[in-house]
Amino acid sequence: MKISLSSDIGKHLSLMVAISLLGMIVLLYVVFDIFGRIYLEEKRNDSLQLTNTAISIVQSFHELHRQGDLSAEQAHQFTLDTLRNTRYSDSGYFWINDLQGNIIMHPLMPELEGQNLVDFKDIHGIKPFDQFITEAINGGGWVEYWWPKPEQPETPTHKVSYVSLYEPWQWVIGTGVYLDEESAAKNRMVLSSTHILLALVSILIGFSLFSARHSARGIENFAIRDPLTQLYSRRYLNETEDRFVRADLRSQNKHLYVLFLDIDHFKAVNDTYGHLEGDQVLKKVGSILRESTRPQDLCVRYGGEEFIVLTLAEEDQAAFQLAERLRRKAYFSDFSSGIEITLSCGIAKRRDDESFANLLQRADKNLYAAKKKGRDQIVFEEHP
Repeated sequence: MKISLSSDIGKHLSLMVAISLLGMIVLLYVVFDIFGRIYLEEKRNDSLQLTNTAISIVQSFHELHRQGDLSAEQAHQFTLDTLRNTRYSDSGYFWINDLQGNIIMHPLMPELEGQNLVDFKDIHGIKPFDQFITEAINGGGWVEYWWPKPEQPETPTHKVSYVSLYEPWQWVIGTGVYLDEESAAKNRMVLSSTHILLALVSILIGFSLFSARHSARGIENFAIRDPLTQLYSRRYLNETEDRFVRADLRSQNKHLYVLFLDIDHFKAVNDTYGHLEGDQVLKKVGSILRESTRPQDLCVRYGGEEFIVLTLAEEDQAAFQLAERLRRKAYFSDFSSGIEITLSCGIAKRRDDESFANLLQRADKNLYAAKKKGRDQIVFEEHP
């Protein structure tokens, strides 16, 4: 008879695993979101650094002019040529306007050079060049607006630019990033690492499930087994007794028998040899019960030195023979310190419509009778 235990501990652990997995999914979402924010912030900072680099280029040509190596016109032209031909990323470029909003240099839209765009508004009514001038005068800053890409002149795209003022020449120098391109680049980076993350998450999920299942089995086993003898506990007996009763009711040939066993004079063993030796005796008796019964039988340490065996058998003789086998094996086993151990046993067969509690009580009564008869005895009232 296969016995299974529905464990609340296992259910709780499964719930914990489910919550943990949900937490990991949320954590991944948060990590990706934070990663995206950090990535875009880095690109914004890159834009700032690029603008500072452009300012350094202007300063270097301005210094050549101050040293007399270049005329003012040459310094301006060399600066414009250098920045006009400088590119970064796929569509990154530098542009320059003055404090009145006149475009001095725009490498991808040269037709704008010389035009005043201070009153230009994007599709959301933002006047970016007016804001460029304001931010530049205030020490440099970011401006978000909508501006067409070179390859899509009719379709404005969300962009963020950093502008800075080169005060000696009254130039507002800016650069920026198209946010859709950076989002796409970020997504590509995320997707390229997704397989690694999924593999790690899968391993973590598998490990969590394995650990939870292993822990559930371990905790459940600890809860239903006596740690000293490795027999089932009294608690487990209470949870499974109904299954044996139902098996008895279903079967026309087999009946439920309870063997109630007790180690004779066990108190004297503890008093004489100590509790450690007493524990060894209990372990040995537990081993005898496990080795001498069938897998479908249930062996329980009921309490102290008392043990119970539940078995389904077709006839009384089989139950009696099982008890006799246990008694003889204990009698002839070698225990440490030369201790001699005997077992007394009471057997009861379940009657029609009898409760398990009453069946157990009758087996206990027969055990008491075996003790009164001199111990190392088996009493079975129904045995012929």
